[in-house]
Amino acid sequence: MRTSLSVLCAAFLASMYFRSYFGVVGPLVSDDLALSPVEFGWLASAFFGSFALLQIPVGIAFDRWGVRWPMASMMVMGAAGSALIASSSGFWSAFAGQVAIGIGCARIFMGILYYLGRHHSPDTAARLAATVSSVGSVGALISASPLSFFTAEWGWRAACWTASATMLACALSIAASLRRAPSARSALRTTERGTWRLPKLLYLVPICFTLSLGGTFRNAWAGPYLTSVFGHGTNVGTVLTAVSVFGIATSFALPFALLRWRGRTIVTATYIVGLLSALLLAFMPGFSILFASAGLALLYAMGNVHPVAMTEAQALLPYRMRGIGLGALNTLVFLGVSASSSVFGVLAYLPLSADVTCGLVFGATAMALTIALAVYVACRPKAIEAQGGRDRVGLKATLSRRRKMKAPAPSRNTSGEGEPIFNSMQRMACRKAVRAAQSSELRF
Repeated sequence: MRTSLSVLCAAFLASMYFRSYFGVVGPLVSDDLALSPVEFGWLASAFFGSFALLQIPVGIAFDRWGVRWPMASMMVMGAAGSALIASSSGFWSAFAGQVAIGIGCARIFMGILYYLGRHHSPDTAARLAATVSSVGSVGALISASPLSFFTAEWGWRAACWTASATMLACALSIAASLRRAPSARSALRTTERGTWRLPKLLYLVPICFTLSLGGTFRNAWAGPYLTSVFGHGTNVGTVLTAVSVFGIATSFALPFALLRWRGRTIVTATYIVGLLSALLLAFMPGFSILFASAGLALLYAMGNVHPVAMTEAQALLPYRMRGIGLGALNTLVFLGVSASSSVFGVLAYLPLSADVTCGLVFGATAMALTIALAVYVACRPKAIEAQGGRDRVGLKATLSRRRKMKAPAPSRNTSGEGEPIFNSMQRMACRKAVRAAQSSELRF
């Protein structure tokens, strides 16, 4: 399992690198290929467009074929996309390369969640997913100053070739290291036999929609906010670096927090802290640069609970629908980024002072977080209770069916009650597996 976890960490690190590498490589590509601003915009959005559109198809593929081969094959396509950009001579070849990279990265994070969820209990899967996410987040740092240094020394084409080779190595490691998903045990298949309804999962929709609000500020709106309120002399790069470092540090702390507290407690506490930060920034957007940096860092760190929320959703989904369910929820995360950026743009266009405009932007953020937190706290217990009731009924039915199964032929070595020892041990193992499955599925 350690080998698989290391391979998953490397794959997610590559994905995080490609999510943000274009901020450094993009302007160099644009200058070298003489792209217009419109072409540059299309090139910048191609990765995220293909990434978002493939989330549900990727989930369907996982449900049908498992994780290993679909994930490895599409990562090979991502490596080919990076190589295509490295050898591109015009807009269309670079655009095709960006689309291919988005396709290659689309399966990585969801594949990690799906794979860990199939091999571990919800608590363990959440902790391991948080570990992979924290290690992978270093990829965002590699795509900043280290990538700038690399491109200054050897050029952007060499950087793309190197990234292509790294992605290909990760794909081959995935194909060689990941185990086949285990066949669902009878005790864990009970959720498929029961009645499952989509509304039981709807309480997570607002959470997924608002998970990346802090990332929206970090990637797009922190710069305009800081320069308009504190002046154009503000060192935005230093602030954003500090925000990124804080986000990575908290992501490394998350697996240890999951050892002490349950996932729902961490999600609730994180949203409360984010909501308070947004409210304080809404009422005092120009209080101080240190105050603004701390608020932005806390909002950005909210995105670290993404794997925890997805693992919670996976525990509620039947096996046959886990891939498509995770794909739909993951699509909402990207839609949330798009929608929030659009709303912030409308608010920023209003003829108001900088302080008032930024206050409205943070106020809208606080409102969205309030709705998500209220729905999560109010509706989650009912959804979990309903799912848990169906699981308990299904587990009892499974145990009853096993008791009615024909016992094996008696052996010479019997227990004091005249019952074959092998049959007795089999029953004890069955009961233990059922109790373990029940506690692991319902504890999260």
